[in-house]
Amino acid sequence: DLNEDLAVDLHDLLMLLIHYGDSCSGEAAIYPTLHISEIHYNPNSGQGNDSDWEFLELYNPMDVPVPLDGWRLSNAVTYQFDADDTIPAYGFFAVARNLDSLVLMMPDGAHSAQWNSGESLNNTGETIELWSPDDIINQSVAYEDNDGWVAQPDGQGPSLEWIDPGLDNGAVDSWTYSLVFGGTPGVANSMWGLSDPE
Repeated sequence: DLNEDLAVDLHDLLMLLIHYGDSCSGEAAIYPTLHISEIHYNPNSGQGNDSDWEFLELYNPMDVPVPLDGWRLSNAVTYQFDADDTIPAYGFFAVARNLDSLVLMMPDGAHSAQWNSGESLNNTGETIELWSPDDIINQSVAYEDNDGWVAQPDGQGPSLEWIDPGLDNGAVDSWTYSLVFGGTPGVANSMWGLSDPE
């Protein structure tokens, strides 16, 4: 009874809408921080063509799976995750240029998808952006083949690996080369946890 006429009626409802309606809004969704954990931008010719073996990988540091519906990759490559895409708890999700080739390197049941087939990762470097469903850049890595970035991933065989989840995902010294020819799509990186983050 907002107008104190001893009745709860349409007038009270109108007062609610006039005075409070413009301030009633649901809380904004809070999305976890995911990470770009591996980039295979220039496969060695011994592995095959770039168009068959390029991939990038995401890591989920949470103890629960994260549905990827509404998330997207942009800038370097374009991929809109769908309702079937989920990244497991403390797990990985590989996004490939050619998934038919990459599944040969991944364990059964590994979470994966294929980006738009016409795009490729730049061999000299570019920026990979991961956007959350609220249209905010959740993570961004601007890799290069020089300027402090290790040279081995540039056509010598290994992928570019993020060393440790305790390190800044976008910093050049948080990345090194994989100990595995062709990288480790869909599973823990070969150099995972070998750093000593402070």
